[in-house]
Amino acid sequence: MYVDVILKQKGRFSDMLFSYRVPDSLENKIDIGYRVSVPFGKSNKPIEAIVNNIKSENESECTDFEIKDIFDVLGDKPLISRENMELISWMRDRYICTYLDCLNLFFPKGYTLNSIKIVKPVFSIKELTVEQEVSLDQAERKIINELYLSKEDVSYDSLTSRHSKSKLDSLISKGLVNVQWSYKEVVNEKRIKIVYLDEDLKCKTQTNSDYISSLKLGKKQLETVNFLLLNGSVEQSTLLELLGVSNQTIKSLEKRGIIKIKEESHFRAPSQLLTVENKKIDLNSQQRKVVDRIIEGIRHKSRKPYLIHGVTGSGKTEVFLELIEYVLSQGMESVFLVPEIALTPQTIARVKNRFGDIVGVFHSQLSEGEKYDVFREVKNGNIRVVIGTRSAIFLPFDSLGLIIIDEEHDFSYKSEKTPKYDAIEIARYKAFKSNVAVVLGSATPSVQDYYNAKNGDYELLELNKRVNNNLMPEISIVDMRKELHSGNGSPLSKELVAKMDLELKKGNQVILFLNKRGYANFMECKDCGHVFKCKNCDITLTNHKSLKKGICHYCGYEEHIPDRCPKCNMTNIGSVGVGTEKIEEIVFNLFPNHKTLRMDRDSTKKKNGVQKILETFNKGEADILIGTQMLSKGHDFANVTLVGIISADLMLNFPDFKSYEQTFQLITQVSGRAGRGEKLGQVVLQTYNTEHFAIRSAANYDFKAFYETEIKLRKTFGYEPFNSIIRVVFANSDESLAKENSFRFRDTLKYLMEEKGIDSIRSILGPNECSIRMINNKFRWQVIIKNHGVDIKLLKSMIKYICIKKYENVFSKGIDINIEINPNTFI
Repeated sequence: MYVDVILKQKGRFSDMLFSYRVPDSLENKIDIGYRVSVPFGKSNKPIEAIVNNIKSENESECTDFEIKDIFDVLGDKPLISRENMELISWMRDRYICTYLDCLNLFFPKGYTLNSIKIVKPVFSIKELTVEQEVSLDQAERKIINELYLSKEDVSYDSLTSRHSKSKLDSLISKGLVNVQWSYKEVVNEKRIKIVYLDEDLKCKTQTNSDYISSLKLGKKQLETVNFLLLNGSVEQSTLLELLGVSNQTIKSLEKRGIIKIKEESHFRAPSQLLTVENKKIDLNSQQRKVVDRIIEGIRHKSRKPYLIHGVTGSGKTEVFLELIEYVLSQGMESVFLVPEIALTPQTIARVKNRFGDIVGVFHSQLSEGEKYDVFREVKNGNIRVVIGTRSAIFLPFDSLGLIIIDEEHDFSYKSEKTPKYDAIEIARYKAFKSNVAVVLGSATPSVQDYYNAKNGDYELLELNKRVNNNLMPEISIVDMRKELHSGNGSPLSKELVAKMDLELKKGNQVILFLNKRGYANFMECKDCGHVFKCKNCDITLTNHKSLKKGICHYCGYEEHIPDRCPKCNMTNIGSVGVGTEKIEEIVFNLFPNHKTLRMDRDSTKKKNGVQKILETFNKGEADILIGTQMLSKGHDFANVTLVGIISADLMLNFPDFKSYEQTFQLITQVSGRAGRGEKLGQVVLQTYNTEHFAIRSAANYDFKAFYETEIKLRKTFGYEPFNSIIRVVFANSDESLAKENSFRFRDTLKYLMEEKGIDSIRSILGPNECSIRMINNKFRWQVIIKNHGVDIKLLKSMIKYICIKKYENVFSKGIDINIEINPNTFI
């Protein structure tokens, strides 16, 4: 038997399948998805690998003599399913990345294989002949004596650090010692000790009430035994804490055979601050119709995803919970994806209240140990519902029946790190390959997914009324040009301030939204015009007044803002623009008697920072909440009656083809935070572009009007969904090298396309500088490729051939190449 494996080894030349022979003794212990240890390289160092394929015959270019045997099979179960091994191969081709890039998504860091080169004597002391011993010089004798006296394996590195390497080589050539690889599997799991009474002792106490006293136990020993008789098994640390007994007491009881101690794996569950009332909600007719339609599809094993287009407050979450309950009743598991876990504590609380201990939470902020615990519990079937961010879709479910993607329009479902996968595409793959039901939900679906629904790739389901039958909050557009002409230079319009005053007097709450954190956009000297910029990036520093610093929001560089300009030495340093910190200052001056909270990346850095702010606001302990797009993530505040959108233009004027879409989405989502309880809500929308179709459509809650205009623009300019777009970014600390290599790529791709008879003029845009030309001291140039009349698979194969297979032949050493399919942004 032979296997093809994927190595857990970084390197441009290891991105391929390697063939190994399986020894007869291991043939019945191996299958696709198993972890194995294999010899690699000239030194045959043990490397961890995953079995990708099993073959009865050697199909490689190597002879049977050249093929190596695998060392061992790690574990008694496959770590990765056959279906997910196929998915890894699909992702490698789809996202132009390596096997290892994809494998790491499925592979918890809790599993590691530590390899060490050790030195061992060939013969025992008794077997060593007189001739062999006489042949040793003093230095060689010292090495041999150390090896014989050591009770543990001696590593090659430690031995050569104390002795001459040439002398060790001499011993090897004489056949007295050999060097071999040893490996040890390490699992990152927390183990706890469980204490319980010996079964024979328990039986004797039941038949003889005086048996305990006959054991002649000390006071603490007797307390321990009586506690265990009443409570059964208990964690050792809990026993020590409750009874105040010492470890010595526990050890003495164990030594006498009175108690037993076993080790168990411990599940490190993350803390949860926010709680919600667990109450059964009856679905309205619209919700019931949607649930019934999806359940019917699950029963008939439909492979078509569902897109629920429901207005804010229409009860999409309750629909999701009903679907999870049905899937659980059918013996299947569910994964509930959300854009950002810290911003959805209410949703997490509702899911946990509904389904209890079978719910797990999985996201990037967990420790590696916590991630491993969730992975293990899912694999063992103890967790059957997971709520998490995009990476949760790769957990090892045994019988996954439902994937829910809430707020499906959110950009965070596309990874910004290699592999740059799209969680929605992964879900669609699973729907097609494994008949998993996929349900997408949003009040503002992405243009791409709504287009898919209109063309029959998805089934479109609608919830067009709020569950409490309240009207959507009325949106009032304020023309900030008129405010400026009337002498109001404040970022808050007169109408917004007046409405805030009125709602606060009524005892209601207010939300103010501005998608820009910090105090001001940038700082400049009013005398000489000097602008404070990041030393690592081609970007201005954002003023964070409370910290007295300018901070780069791309690389994190910080700089103290001096009292005097470093260029002209004058003191006239001012701020330009406005951020959430400045809005907070203005609001405090306007409404000093009302408590104000700010929610952005700066105010929520501490652990559970988001949950604490939301809980405070939810309890009514604050009146005004100011924040960035973190406010748009599905929060439910019953007492919020007014939302103020400070500036829609920050999003609208972003240099990106998706800026209109994102503007419409954010306005609609943030507006939906008002009027979710019994009281009616209202929104004040401030803008300098009052006639823009995205602004007007959002103000009228008219998604279809926005979609019809936007889709025409996309078609005219050849953007998705009409063409796939591939962005290739070249980065280097030397700007000329970044530029030169981008042109090399363009010329090579152009040559390959023309060789195939493909017109490259319509497909290739650039090279050109990225909008932010330098990030983290690396200059950036990009090439954009559209598949105008070109098979996307052929285009990707060409790009992969140039950027990966022929990297050394085409590009300069040290050039970073970043490839992204249908990117969210071109910044």
